[in-house]
Amino acid sequence: MTKPRRSYAVAVVVLLFVAGAIFTSGQAQTGKSESARPEHIILISVDGMPPDYYTAPETLGLKVPTLTMMKNGGAYAEGVQGVYPTVTYPQHTTMVTGQRPAAHGIVQNRIFEAPTDKQTRFWYWYANALKSETLWTAAKKAKLTTAAIGWPVTVDAEIDYNVPEIYEPGESPATWKWTAKHSTPGLLEKAFAAQGGYDAMQGRNVDERLTTVSEYIIKNHRPNLMLIHLIELDGTHHRNGPRTSAGIAMAEREDAYIARIVEATKQAGIFEKTTFFVVSDHGFASIDRRYAPNVALAKEGLITLDASGKATAWKAAAWPAGGSCAIVLKDQNDKETEAKVWALFSGVAKTKDSPIKQVSSRADLRRMKAIPQAALMLEAAPGYSFDESLTGPEVRDSGETYKGTHGYLPTDPRMLASMIIYGPGARVGAKVPLTQMINLAPSIASLLKLNLPRAEGKPLKALISDGK
Repeated sequence: MTKPRRSYAVAVVVLLFVAGAIFTSGQAQTGKSESARPEHIILISVDGMPPDYYTAPETLGLKVPTLTMMKNGGAYAEGVQGVYPTVTYPQHTTMVTGQRPAAHGIVQNRIFEAPTDKQTRFWYWYANALKSETLWTAAKKAKLTTAAIGWPVTVDAEIDYNVPEIYEPGESPATWKWTAKHSTPGLLEKAFAAQGGYDAMQGRNVDERLTTVSEYIIKNHRPNLMLIHLIELDGTHHRNGPRTSAGIAMAEREDAYIARIVEATKQAGIFEKTTFFVVSDHGFASIDRRYAPNVALAKEGLITLDASGKATAWKAAAWPAGGSCAIVLKDQNDKETEAKVWALFSGVAKTKDSPIKQVSSRADLRRMKAIPQAALMLEAAPGYSFDESLTGPEVRDSGETYKGTHGYLPTDPRMLASMIIYGPGARVGAKVPLTQMINLAPSIASLLKLNLPRAEGKPLKALISDGK
């Protein structure tokens, strides 16, 4: 277990009010800040980690010594409200822009493909899809060194040491062929040389590879801004559900990976100058059923299928995101079809034990700055997620290997994400009950003296001090 940066013989209790942020009671808080400004920031995203994994691990039988050390020796939020839909790529892009999806352009994980088109299942992997300035582009202007390991939407990004998240859809078992193709030339080979080489590392878990590359970059290049995305907890929660024995075991492994990253900064001689942000992109909900909006649309004649069940024409189609689902029109100005889909799904939402909790209109989505392409969004009822199937029953079992999901409205308490800040600039002992994900990028920019003029969020003055 890594020791805290500071220990105190006497706890100092302070009631702190900063910019309208109200600290919760029941825990001694010093609110004392590290006065030095960091020279390095490492942002570690543990995909799909609910905040109770560090706020109350003992109630889950969860042993996370590194997260506990960081929480107790730094500052933290008891919950982070994300953006809509609460899926990985929109959240991670908000983390590095301070903007919501309609502004930064990454509105979903997977790119929309009409049901009549070839289904490539490509995600928003490429940085040219971004409409906003990011932390790494701002860092480049400031002549700082940058690195990203497994971070979404970074293929071909202007990042000095880059191992982007990209994979070949349908490849089983999944390999890093596409990742290697788009990574900084020679980086993976050098990072894995001491571990038996690139081929030997292919047999390791994904987060083991990501951590190994991270350690190498820290020790050899000491980047000023580093983004790391650990993904295996999310997959475990999807397969088994959150707070299960499998999820607990994986969370403990992720804690060990974070410990290795912290240790790498010590070996590189930059630990005392490094601030760590440990975050997640969303929480998780347990599910056991799926609803297929495309089946309902086909019954209404808004998707035409041939005898084999293949789509031959369409007027409206579903774009699922786990616990939410956009309905997209072929013709955005087709008011007749828009009225039909609104009536269809509003009617379903009113039925007893409906799989749909609510329907959000275009006006609702504009207010949330969510998917501009959507005519409306469906929110799944508890226990449900959405399915993209064109045929079969509208409601079906989720299956033995799909027991958890996310994507629901960010106001859903189950979707709250995580945030711990540890190191120079963190107000030691400070906590807030809730913050917004749009505040993360401005907070990092404040500590590194970067300029993000279009960010909607603001620096978290309740949790950090930028030395001013």
